Amino acid sequence: MTNLYSILLTLHIATGSLALLTGTVNMFRQKGGEKHRKMGRLYVRCMMATGVSALVMAQLKPNPFLFIVGVFTIYLVGTANRYIQPAPKEPLLIDWVYTLGMFVFATIFMIWGAHSILHQESMGWVMLTFGGIGWYSVYKDFINYKGRNPERKHRLFTHIGRMIGGYTATLTAVLVVNGDRIPVDVPEFVLWLSPTLVLTPLSVYWIRQRK
Repeated sequence: MTNLYSILLTLHIATGSLALLTGTVNMFRQKGGEKHRKMGRLYVRCMMATGVSALVMAQLKPNPFLFIVGVFTIYLVGTANRYIQPAPKEPLLIDWVYTLGMFVFATIFMIWGAHSILHQESMGWVMLTFGGIGWYSVYKDFINYKGRNPERKHRLFTHIGRMIGGYTATLTAVLVVNGDRIPVDVPEFVLWLSPTLVLTPLSVYWIRQRK
């Protein structure tokens, strides 16, 4: 098991680092061109490998942090990639797997967060935040699947928002794992939430530019 975990950890670090690199390049380069699409495909593959390896490692050595990162990485990047594809007449099985899976885990995060807050654990607010993000994303999926989203470019906007969301999940993981190397004392919940607080407004800004 130790050897398997070491191999997965190496894969996780390598693909996560490459995902951050390609994601950073694609966020700030011209959108829509062939270079953007090629870099985006590499980003998706790296992010999915990072998410899957995180889930497996979290089972080999129980780690709630890795599990949460894995769940959000797979859901956000997986659905972001689906939304940039031509819209099917009806949601495919993979669409429902992503959405219903996120609903289940978001509910678990909400219950977990409420329990932690009752026991005066600050990480409970982190769980509630990510659980709420998960629930909201699932709600938007259902609206989109039923064809009730009035926004003409909603698939493009969802693609942008969730690609950045996957990037945020990976950046959050890097900060939390390396938090003890920061020269000043930063509360753990700040490390968890700061990428979301910084990158979400940027996501909104970039989406509004394309309306």
